[in-house]
Amino acid sequence: MNFSWFRKKRNLPNRTLDELKCITRILFVDDKNFNIIKNLKEQDGWKNVRRIKDVESLSQMEVLDAHIIFVDIQGVGHKMGFGDAGLGLIVAIKKQYPNKKIVMYSAESQGHLDAFHIASDLVDGRLRKTANLYEFSSMAERLAKDVFCLNYVVKHLKEILLRDFGIEKSDDDIIDILKHLYRKGTYTNSNKIAQSFNIQDAGSLASIIQLFLTPIM
Repeated sequence: MNFSWFRKKRNLPNRTLDELKCITRILFVDDKNFNIIKNLKEQDGWKNVRRIKDVESLSQMEVLDAHIIFVDIQGVGHKMGFGDAGLGLIVAIKKQYPNKKIVMYSAESQGHLDAFHIASDLVDGRLRKTANLYEFSSMAERLAKDVFCLNYVVKHLKEILLRDFGIEKSDDDIIDILKHLYRKGTYTNSNKIAQSFNIQDAGSLASIIQLFLTPIM
């Protein structure tokens, strides 16, 4: 389908919560099933929720497809040889895919999350495994907005530009660039994105922008 006509007629994507629940792909990495996983889908309306018992490869389809990954820090990570279980797996996923949202969780009876492990500085959220459906759903909603909603995307891009390139841009400047890329259909071209921001390598900016602007099929 040719989306050029839609780009000319429509503003930048501004997704509702219902749309977020339809397009966000959530993966749980947990060696044991538990009700929250089923209830997120059946009771709270998140359409794309799945679980795998462990990760065998960072390039396996479930990991590649996920926008948000919930990782139990006990009982997983063994297939890839991580001695620190889910903590080591979190570090590996986040380093390979820095723009994926990672939530670490643990059964309360097995102790608190390891605050001194590097994984605790890399994750986007933390929960107890005993947290209720509202807490898991609220976490998913917050992180889905980070990926797919304009205000959050602009904030994230501003932070990366300042941190990695020393460039300060206003919200309006970034929105104007996003509109230009969207209407021209050049948001899939990393070189065009880099040129628009006057940097040499778009890097993580490109993946954020491409995910945000790609039309929902």
